[in-house]
Order: sequence, then structure tokens, then C-alpha cells
Amino acid sequence: MKCGIVFADYTDRVDLRACKSVLLFGGSFDPPHVAHLALPLEAMKKIGADAVAYIPAALSPFKQDQPPTEPKHRLAMLRLMLAHEDRAVILTDELDRASAEDAKPSYTIDTIAALHQRLGEGIKLRLLIGADQLASFDRWRQWERVIELAEPVVMVRPPATRESMLANLPEGFDVDVWRTRMVDLPVMDVSATAIRQRIAAGQSIRGMVVPAVETYIHKHGLYRA
Repeated sequence: MKCGIVFADYTDRVDLRACKSVLLFGGSFDPPHVAHLALPLEAMKKIGADAVAYIPAALSPFKQDQPPTEPKHRLAMLRLMLAHEDRAVILTDELDRASAEDAKPSYTIDTIAALHQRLGEGIKLRLLIGADQLASFDRWRQWERVIELAEPVVMVRPPATRESMLANLPEGFDVDVWRTRMVDLPVMDVSATAIRQRIAAGQSIRGMVVPAVETYIHKHGLYRA
């Protein structure tokens, strides 16, 4: 059984407890696109992690005025995107909590703390974030505890640079420490927002999502105006 997790999706092929290091990647995945696929896997290789755990959010605390697509659709699309990636796994913790708690916002610290408790001290967790998340990291619930349990890995993607991102650090953050947490990743000009807009306008999204996800979107009539 490969390094993955027995209480997540794909329980027949993975066991995270066999890993030494796991990169966590959360998001709405509405829809999951090719950058969601390629960049976390590239970051995983750069930091020497054994697997990437995708964590679909139920409701972001910063996007409460923008309800996401139904979890069943986002989860189905994520499964389709990762179907052939044997070093990726999906954790449904936040979706499961939301279904039991009437769609309260998803807080990263709750997920990381629960995962840390289940896996124990022997596995190193890292948290993959982008420039926007870094700039507002001091607004995250218990952000110091997040760093303690899963040290961030910050994606540096052009046109942003390490220096421009460090210049926008929240007040009081140590520039030298955060510099060591950054990894350079390639440009991928695609976003979930742009995909939704193109679908609503009747435009093609070919190449922006994997073919199976594109088929699913059209089959279920997602994101139409």
C-alpha cells in the first residue's frame, strides 16, 4: 500500500501513516483545474514530501458571501482529477464537519490539529499556501498554532517574486524565516474564477481542467449563467 491515508478517499491504495512528510493543500476546488494538479505535486517534490493531501473546504471564512458549488460536485471533480495520481489523496474532514455543523466556516487549524492527532508526532506536516494567503496569514484563526503543527510552504509564481511577497508580509513576520519557506513554481495562467466565467459565457475551458472534469461539468450543467 502506498503512502496515503486509511481514513480518507482512496483507502484501497494509500496509507499516510507510512509517510515521513505530507504536504497539505486546501481550497474550494470550484472547479479543480490543471494548476491545482501540477503545482502541489511540483512543490511536494521540491520539499521532499512523500504525498500531497488535498483538503476541499466546506465554506472559507474569507468567502462567506460566495457560497461554493455543492460539496458532492466539487469532491467528485477532485476525485476525477486525481484518479491517476498515486501520491495524492483527498481528506474530507472539512466537508464532513460542515455536514454535521450546518455549514460553519472551515478553519485550517481544526483540520490540521485533528490530522496531527490521528497521525502522531512521527509524521511531518507542511501546509502549501499562495501569495494571497501569505499576505493575510495573520488573520487566520490561531495562525501561530498552524505554523507549529504544519509549517507553511509558500508558492512563488511569476509575476510575484520572493522579494515582492516578503515586502507584503503581515506586520511582525520575520522576513528571513519566511524566505526559507518559499518554493519557486512555474507560471500557470488559469484560475477557478476564470473557468466559471468562461463557462457562463459559453466559452471553451479545454486545457484548463482535465478532460474528465470538463465532461463532468458539462454533464451536470455546472457554472452556467
